[in-house]
Formats: sequence, structure tokens, C-alpha cells
Amino acid sequence: MIRKTLIALALGLTVAAAAAPAARADVDIDIKINLGYGGFYGRNITCKTGARIVDQRFNNVKIRDCSGANYRYHGRRNGKNYLINVSRSTGRITAVTRVWN
Repeated sequence: MIRKTLIALALGLTVAAAAAPAARADVDIDIKINLGYGGFYGRNITCKTGARIVDQRFNNVKIRDCSGANYRYHGRRNGKNYLINVSRSTGRITAVTRVWN
């Protein structure tokens, strides 16, 4: 009698353990560290780097002025002339002005 009870108990524990799902904890952590102002980590971009940034969106890019807080370039798109300002500290295009000939 005790033997049948122990076998039934062991069989019941085995079935109970197999049916229990494993506990899971999914953790997703994003850590963003900003290393300065803009995408250049606190350093100013060079005049040629600014020209390459403008060249991605315009054709026939020519340097006009690389002094001050903004660099100025001349470029063409769709047959039209533009003056393009690029921020020296962030490398972003800050202004695009159409030049009428």
C-alpha cells in the first residue's frame, strides 16, 4: 500500500514539474551617452567636411566662406543655384537660400 502511494506521488510530481512553464524575465535597457554638442563630440567640423555634407544633397558644391559659426557653400540642384549654410559646431545644414540669376 505504501509502495503504491510512493509511486503515485513520484509520478504526480514528475507530471507537475513537466507541465510548469519556466519563468522568464526579458529586460531591454538602452543607455545613450551624449559626448558633446552635435555629432562631432564637441569638435568643430572642417570646411572640407562641411563641403562633403553639402555634396550629399547638392551638385557642383563650391566653398564660399569658412569663417564664423556657419560655413557657406554654393551648390546646384535641379538646375537651380543655392547658398547653403552649415553649422560649424553640429555639421547640420541650417539654411538653404535660392539664388536668382
